Amino acid sequence: MNRISFPQAIIRCWILLGLIAFVAATSVASADEPAQKKADPTTPKLEKAGQWVPLKGSWVVSQFGGDGPVEIKDNLISFGFGDPLTGIRWEGDLVREDYELELETRRTDGFDFFCGLTFPVAKNEVSFILGGWGGGVVGISSIDGRDASENDTTSFRNFDNDKWYKVRVRVDPYQIQCWIDDKAAAEQVRAGHEFDIRYEMDPCVPLGLAAFQCKAEYRNIRMRKLTKDEISAAKEKIPAEQVDGE
Repeated sequence: MNRISFPQAIIRCWILLGLIAFVAATSVASADEPAQKKADPTTPKLEKAGQWVPLKGSWVVSQFGGDGPVEIKDNLISFGFGDPLTGIRWEGDLVREDYELELETRRTDGFDFFCGLTFPVAKNEVSFILGGWGGGVVGISSIDGRDASENDTTSFRNFDNDKWYKVRVRVDPYQIQCWIDDKAAAEQVRAGHEFDIRYEMDPCVPLGLAAFQCKAEYRNIRMRKLTKDEISAAKEKIPAEQVDGE
């Protein structure tokens, strides 16, 4: 039988101790990581045009710094006060062109924007803002470098706390459209314009929700791909000079 020399025994002991220390450190690091809802690989796929798909199971908490508490339930997402922002982002299946997105939202406390909906427009993103700049601004950020308070989509309205509002956005090859309670709230032709988001919203890309120093809730979030007929109909409504490539 081969005997292990004293130096070899020392070396093996050091190796064993090193492995034990590595496993312990890994366990501690995992325990110290902030609790965060992980994406669910079983989330429904956005495959069939025209069919609404609920966006559940793949929301994760954004990391703005100063975030308020976030609670993600089956069909209700709640934000606490952030300093200044609280938000989430979607990590499931996603359509970047030719789609509609719909949700219901309300502000339960506070006075600033309770729905900063960031969504994709081809390779870029924009944000549809409800109640920004002190509580009344509605619009799309950003268009040609101008945010929701200073471009052609800017409008003003009052939002009541504890009241649910239905929000819908639509992105087709020719324009971006946004509705509140089924009434047009912002429209923007795409041809000849550049789209981006304010840097503060980066943690919400490519699709996410954020609230500024207020408590807010969201429910019934869903998405669908537009049909070919809907895309063709959208083109007919846009003047030829406002269609890319024509």
